[in-house]
Amino acid sequence: MKQYFTAIIEDDPGYAGYLEQCLARYGAEHDCTFQIRSFSRAEAFLTDSRIVDDMVFMDVDLGEGWMDGLDAARALRERGSMAVLFFITNMPQYAPNGYEVDAIDYCVKPINYNSLAVKLDKAVRVLAQRQGLPVRVKTREGFRVVSSSDILYIEVKGHDLMFHTAREVIGSYGGLGDRERELQGREFARCSASALVNLRYVTGLHGDEIAIGTQRIKIGRSRKKEFLTRLNQYLGG
Repeated sequence: MKQYFTAIIEDDPGYAGYLEQCLARYGAEHDCTFQIRSFSRAEAFLTDSRIVDDMVFMDVDLGEGWMDGLDAARALRERGSMAVLFFITNMPQYAPNGYEVDAIDYCVKPINYNSLAVKLDKAVRVLAQRQGLPVRVKTREGFRVVSSSDILYIEVKGHDLMFHTAREVIGSYGGLGDRERELQGREFARCSASALVNLRYVTGLHGDEIAIGTQRIKIGRSRKKEFLTRLNQYLGG
């Protein structure tokens, strides 16, 4: 059974509860579950980094004096989040702003379950397309299996390989070149002798460094031309 990590940011507890009921109903009808965290304020959501969400339902208007949903969504994207984002609003005129942060859709209050179910069908399809190659990661305790789509980058650190995923950093061992060959044909590119990055998560280019969320990774001089070509090809579709 597929599980989706989901955040609801809604200052009306009654409406947050209604959304949870809708997600539970959808899960029962489609053989999936939603692990839900609810927040009344965007600030609390943004400071809780324990879980990287698959879906986020963000109310646009979160009360006077607090961060609104649009600013929170921008902050979320600046961190490199790939979550499927829904805006919740009772003001349809805000809907076009969703394009700025790659929102998949918006839900105008009062939300109708059947309409929401259609939007969830679309979100599930998008998430399914992101599923990557299973990658076996050797650790000192045994091994782990992670999806290539969850790997932000792999770096050499001392004698170890560090797999930076959306949820954790996993220490491993082996050669980075072996991992590069294993992930050939996927959205990965070598930016230096010590780093292999997932182009999907690159959020900026700053001179000789790339940004992945809040991290900066140096581009090696001998790899720069090839890496930038790969990055431009990826961004060009």
